[in-house]
Amino acid sequence: LSNQLKQWYQRRVRGKKRKQEAKQAKQEAYRQEQEAVRLRKEEEERIKKEQEELRQKEAKEKAEAEKKERQKQNKLLKVERKKLRENVKGQNYFCAADSNNIVQAMENLELLLLGLSLDDMKSLNGLTADIPALTSKYNSLLDAQLKEQEDKKRENLVKAKQSQEEHKEQTQNSDKFTTPDIALLVKAVKIFPPGTVNRWNTIADYLNQHSTVTRNYDNQDVIKKVKKLQSGEDADLKSKVNAQAYENFEKSQKQRIDEVQAGGGISNRDTVNSALKSEPEAPKNKGPWTPEEQKLLEEALKKYPAAAGPERWDNIAAHVATRSKKMCMKRYKDLVEQIKAKKAKQ
Repeated sequence: LSNQLKQWYQRRVRGKKRKQEAKQAKQEAYRQEQEAVRLRKEEEERIKKEQEELRQKEAKEKAEAEKKERQKQNKLLKVERKKLRENVKGQNYFCAADSNNIVQAMENLELLLLGLSLDDMKSLNGLTADIPALTSKYNSLLDAQLKEQEDKKRENLVKAKQSQEEHKEQTQNSDKFTTPDIALLVKAVKIFPPGTVNRWNTIADYLNQHSTVTRNYDNQDVIKKVKKLQSGEDADLKSKVNAQAYENFEKSQKQRIDEVQAGGGISNRDTVNSALKSEPEAPKNKGPWTPEEQKLLEEALKKYPAAAGPERWDNIAAHVATRSKKMCMKRYKDLVEQIKAKKAKQ
């Protein structure tokens, strides 16, 4: 029994040892694999870096070669220009002795020198022994250069004219304000006076909310249109808007009078007075403030700060819609007192 126990223990020890060796062999294989991956990545990065350095070196050498070639060409051009200038000057710029066009001929020579290639200048300088041939070729090249310059001027004028027409058309089409929207703009400028936070953005939002034609106004559109109205550029349009606003008011009041008279039993004077009175406000909520009303109140307080003027609380009440001006003011006062009390406890 003792021998059997000893053998069993030895087998167990050998089994643990084999498992440990297998585990170490597996770990070593994994380490070698990771090392191979690391070495492969380093080799790829090294090759990539060498290729990039080689590419940059070749690009640099190419740029330097092109620069040297340009410098060489410029030097040759300078030499040939000097030769041609002296040759033409020796021929009195191909003008008669008593001609008064020497200055114009000199300007034409400089223009030609700027447009001629190196081969053309070499060709002209090679004809110094044959004056008639030099004169003929020089005049031919000069006429071609002057014609090319004239064509470029004409083309530039056409492009400039087209650009002006396109700009004019864009300017005309950019005014997207209709007559009703201008009336809304005038009203918004009064509702949101100077000092309102983000005044022009607020006015643009107001137009986008109430306009029935265009709903993509931004602050730049509003500023440009207000400047035009203030400068008098759209004076006729402004007077038209005012006239239309009065017509709409008169029409609405007449419609109210007709509706009241249709009820019967009311005198004309009472009818007019009752029709001219503002419509009764929608019933206000008198219960506890709901989360939606609280959110609308917070939005209105941000939109209409203290600098918004005397109509601030009217605008806030209109924004909340379900609460009166007095209710909004009381709610604001209660919130301020709660915040102060909370700070005092801290």
